Amino acid sequence: MSVKDSILNAGVLLLKGKGIAALTQPQVAKAAGVKQSHLTYYFPTRTTLLLAIAEQTISTAMSDIAAHLAEKPESKTLAATLSEIMITGLPPRVIIGLIVAADAEPEIRQSLRDLINDARAHIQALLVKAGLAASSDAALLFHATVVGLAVMHQARMSPESSREIHNGVAAMLQLLALPIHDIQSGG
Repeated sequence: MSVKDSILNAGVLLLKGKGIAALTQPQVAKAAGVKQSHLTYYFPTRTTLLLAIAEQTISTAMSDIAAHLAEKPESKTLAATLSEIMITGLPPRVIIGLIVAADAEPEIRQSLRDLINDARAHIQALLVKAGLAASSDAALLFHATVVGLAVMHQARMSPESSREIHNGVAAMLQLLALPIHDIQSGG
């Protein structure tokens, strides 16, 4: 494994285990077993590290979902896999951290825009693979629903909020499976 991959993996583990506050360059370097100067060579700031972690985790999550759909191309597979990713909390924590970081460093907003657009394109492709409505509006609605559910879960971290993710994702996928005239008429 390369030094860069070791750093990213250590950052993911710290973020997942201890939250955004643990994601400091000294802590990540220590967890990766590298000198801080090696870390700053690849990631000069905490924000660049966080962006790289976000890109890697979203890409990995989308690849995992696509692999599950390749095995079982149905919306239940998409719902179960995506719900589990949202419950484990890594992608929402990364995005929340980046939003907070953007308040202090507004120049990273373009990177956030690119990250969101990339995630939305992946979501649209996953909806196609699952045989669901996959317009850009459907992808937007699905993305907003999943992110909202994940953020609410991060705030509460309870069995109830976990069930809400499962139920909300399943309900959204059911809506995306309906013919458009059924959605417009309410049933």
